[in-house]
Amino acid sequence: MFEWILVPVRGLIREKSNLFFSLVFPIMLVAILGSMLANLDNPDTPVGELRIVYYAEFSPVPEEAAAVQMFIEGITEHGGVVMIKAADANAARAEVDSGGADAAMIFEAPLGISIAEGKDLYKNRAVNLIAQNIAHEYAAYKTAFIQAPEVFMEKAAAGLPDFSGLAVGKDLGVSRSMMDFYAVTAIVMIAFMGGGIGGASGMFFGRQDGTLRRVTAAPRGRTRLFLENVAGVLPQNIMQAAIVMIVSTVFFGARYAKTLPDNLLLFAFFIVLGTAVSAVFMLVGMFVRVNPYVPLMAVLWTLLFMSGTFSKDINIEGFSEYLPMSIAQRAAFDLTVFGRPEQLLLVIAVSAIVLAVSCVLGAVFFRRKEIML
Repeated sequence: MFEWILVPVRGLIREKSNLFFSLVFPIMLVAILGSMLANLDNPDTPVGELRIVYYAEFSPVPEEAAAVQMFIEGITEHGGVVMIKAADANAARAEVDSGGADAAMIFEAPLGISIAEGKDLYKNRAVNLIAQNIAHEYAAYKTAFIQAPEVFMEKAAAGLPDFSGLAVGKDLGVSRSMMDFYAVTAIVMIAFMGGGIGGASGMFFGRQDGTLRRVTAAPRGRTRLFLENVAGVLPQNIMQAAIVMIVSTVFFGARYAKTLPDNLLLFAFFIVLGTAVSAVFMLVGMFVRVNPYVPLMAVLWTLLFMSGTFSKDINIEGFSEYLPMSIAQRAAFDLTVFGRPEQLLLVIAVSAIVLAVSCVLGAVFFRRKEIML
């Protein structure tokens, strides 16, 4: 078993082109794109000045009216946000339609918030985040009022209570560099390109040169053969993730997650992802009748491009966000930028399920002699 697992590793070392593509090329990608394109691309799109036109249908309940006014005043205290009062709700929406404002915010009674979005996607997201924050803070006021209205009104007479301490500021990633961006996407790229092409090609050429036929003729359980093939890509995936992460950090100053446990989790994620991709494409290589190298390179490269792997500004709404590459990258950035592991853990779990299903199917298919011919 150990000798069969070492076959992919030996092939990687002996074939210099594979060694270059698997280990050197991702590092070059980080270095070239991270440094040369740093002035042409930004890891975080600047929103710029926000012009929000608003109309407040103040409720007769005084604390609701005061809360709305306080929110508006609080927003205008921050630089880059301009609040413009409209005569009514229709006028606010018309101002957005004409391009005079980036978005409209209509405060309804009891305190509800309607958003009329403009044409700028990033500004729309910013306005929606502001509205969500207002809604969360107002929920605290509402809860306090419902639970103890007399105490709340007494406190509100001297000014509304300050619940700002209940909110925790988050690092929105504005300090992330392009080197940080490509240090992640390069590993995702090689996980799909290397795992996909390597997995499919390995099985295809194994059938073509008779290696799989000879191995399955040996007095060994066929079920374990596919599992050994999958286990054989583990050393390569470990080397790829480790080398790219270490070189990017030490020599290029790239930053991944903020803590060692999170970086270890990210490292494990890259290994599980690459192994799952390899297992899926091994199944493909068992059935294709033509060399899958060139077709898969074209397809995977196109999908990676549309996933924003090479440029974050590439996004086809309604399509790009559903691509596996895009999902993997978003999960990784959710950890490295925001420190949130939940999405990454979910993708790891899904990748593990995909890997397990692929292993079961591969073990079943290895029992069929006609597949090896």
